[in-house]
Amino acid sequence: MSFNPLQRYSFLIIPIFGIIFTSFCPTTYALEAKLAKPITLGEYNNFLPVGKITRFAGETLYYDISFLWFTNAASAKVSFFEERGKYFSVLEAGTKGFVGFFTSYRKHIYKTEFEIIDNGKKLRPKTFLRQVTIGSQVETTRHNFDYVNRLHSWEKHVNEDKVESGQREIPPEGAFNDILTSFYNVRNSVYGKLENGRKFKIRTIPEKGHAEISVHIWSKQDQERFRIEEEREKRDELLFNIIVPKEIFKTETGELRAWISKHYVPVETTVKDYILLGDLHAKFTRREVHH
Repeated sequence: MSFNPLQRYSFLIIPIFGIIFTSFCPTTYALEAKLAKPITLGEYNNFLPVGKITRFAGETLYYDISFLWFTNAASAKVSFFEERGKYFSVLEAGTKGFVGFFTSYRKHIYKTEFEIIDNGKKLRPKTFLRQVTIGSQVETTRHNFDYVNRLHSWEKHVNEDKVESGQREIPPEGAFNDILTSFYNVRNSVYGKLENGRKFKIRTIPEKGHAEISVHIWSKQDQERFRIEEEREKRDELLFNIIVPKEIFKTETGELRAWISKHYVPVETTVKDYILLGDLHAKFTRREVHH
């Protein structure tokens, strides 16, 4: 397939780490009121690192994205919904203003419908939709996951034309975790406690032979070194280094670096060495909760 839109995935950084993060409360209905003022940016009352994952229902996280000499050139939000007993998440991102005009008002929409497993503590995807709009061109990919027959099937369309389709086996006792599934599972400590020095991997939807996301939480010593280099104020944070398949963000290395609050909310994320644009920076702005 020759279609390969420039910067196709540049605004996904939030959900991969996304891949990392949390602000928790005991139940869905115990979430704080809409726009409740945080104690510190990225920290919230009633935080818990693990619990019923459906408590994210009603939450939306907002981010501003900057690159090159453009500040707040794009925005993103990621939300978790419950409707009639079904759970799903939507990530929306796009350029705006002059930069929007310059980049043909790129818009990215990602939607996953979830199954709740492991006694309510873990998600796995039932369907995953990715839609990227650049000007008048719309690329849409739909993934379906059949756990009875252990089959992953997908179709890709450019506008009305089908350009790709396929099937593959889902590994026994596993799943291909898309970016939104991974995002909430990490926020619920599915892969273990988030602490300095930890490393873990997540199986994701294969992209050109790459099928893992690797996460390394830096040691306290390395974290302090980076903090000083960046002239960053000292806070109670964790620093994540993440390696994703390079095709996801069209980067040279697939490397992300994310500062995470002590409540596991990513407050500042950098996508390293994006092709033609250099580093991309995303900053957390606020959290809203709608019951």
